Amino acid sequence: MVEVCAAHPHQRSLVAWRVFFTCWLVYTVFWTPYIVREHFPALTIAEQGSMNVQRYLGWTEDIFQGPRGGAYINNNPGASLVGAIPLVLIKPFLARVDRWNQQRPRYIPLNTDGELFWHTKREGREFYFLLVAFVTVALVMAPATAGTAAYLCLRLSQAGVPQVSAAQAAILYGLATPVLYRTAYLNHNLLVGDAGITALLLLWDPWGKPLAIKQAILAGMLSGFALLCDYSGVVVVVVAGLYTWLRSVGLCMGQRWHLLLAFGVGVFPGVAALGIYQEWAFGSLFRPSQHYMTPTAPTSLGYRGFDWPTPALLWANFFDPRFGLFAYCPALMLGLAAPFVTRVAHRIPTRETGILLLYFGLFVLFCAANQYSRLQPLTGLRYLVPVVPGIALLAMQVAQSFPRLVGAAIAIASLGQSFLMAAAHENSLRASVDALLTRRLVLAWMARLSDAGVQIGGAVPWVTFGLLGLTLALIWLMPAIRPGRVVPATKVIAS
Repeated sequence: MVEVCAAHPHQRSLVAWRVFFTCWLVYTVFWTPYIVREHFPALTIAEQGSMNVQRYLGWTEDIFQGPRGGAYINNNPGASLVGAIPLVLIKPFLARVDRWNQQRPRYIPLNTDGELFWHTKREGREFYFLLVAFVTVALVMAPATAGTAAYLCLRLSQAGVPQVSAAQAAILYGLATPVLYRTAYLNHNLLVGDAGITALLLLWDPWGKPLAIKQAILAGMLSGFALLCDYSGVVVVVVAGLYTWLRSVGLCMGQRWHLLLAFGVGVFPGVAALGIYQEWAFGSLFRPSQHYMTPTAPTSLGYRGFDWPTPALLWANFFDPRFGLFAYCPALMLGLAAPFVTRVAHRIPTRETGILLLYFGLFVLFCAANQYSRLQPLTGLRYLVPVVPGIALLAMQVAQSFPRLVGAAIAIASLGQSFLMAAAHENSLRASVDALLTRRLVLAWMARLSDAGVQIGGAVPWVTFGLLGLTLALIWLMPAIRPGRVVPATKVIAS
């Protein structure tokens, strides 16, 4: 079949929107009912207009007493700030759910596993917190990451990649990598990754057009937001700043410095917000929250857990079955061969390949130095999640050199592993398979609702998966509207 509208901007947008809704829907269905430290400042913003989480002191070890009073989480506030937005918007509804929840009879099993959920149940707030977990996925994590995938699709299509290939690449990135696993609850590492790859895509121009001031400012704002979410965001700032400079090659020196200054202007709000928060919470613009918390075994090394990179931690971040990047998605290893694969239909330019590999390398070094990486078995792969978009693009470039059946088999295997781990949300493939067989395909949120007293029948998982499949089919089969004509969606995305 012939691609009907490969060059038409309207149809490119339609396909990107289909990618967005596909990823958003899957992310939302596979949400997990876990509350993490970033939720608590988001909650206190909605509940009392403050990031002081004194009310929740003792709920988790990630909350500690501040040096000037109050209590705070041991991380940057970016994810909490964006997580608070939908909670503030639906505050009256949340308050009604909280009141209703606390009026219900309370029953706590004698043998609990110490999870935070049982604390919420003990206080009569389990449904309130389950709602908070769902809202921060459906209205923060899912749209942010689905939007990243859709923007990737759009940029690839604008570069001349056929729409079917652009859509496939974006969906494989969004659903066949650990991004699906990590989108399941509010997570600062993935938000760093979303901001980082979006900044680089924004700065890129496949036709080599001069970089505009507006692009540099927006890329800077995304980079500053990455730093506001986590100190690993400094890698985003450095690499995006370098790319801004490289993209201005050919301009006069004054213009180059203007573009770099514009990038810095964009970064400034995120840096300023982080400094203001640290001054307000801890009395210091420069010392991170980790400086004030009680050290644990891993974090007592170096400066508050940041030490020299170690080969052991680097290897574990790659291959430990509980949190290793390549253990969670072996196909990503193909990306390391990208510089040596040149005879493919769609190849990332040499300069951009270097930028993506530099981004990958700096993050790898940062995480090999960050002793907090040793705590990842608790929640699975986290710290290297920001490298996934770039290394996935490079891996897909290499996969083009394989026979079509081999490439399809790799894609299907990656999708299968990703969905299994997201469905069970255990920290290894083997544990995920065992959990799904034991629970008979019951998703994590269904199991938690059962713990809360809601009866979940054996047909619920099958009905959920059936409705998900039907909705995805409608997204891709509904007619695509073009001015003056209606084009079947199968023709829009097929070649």
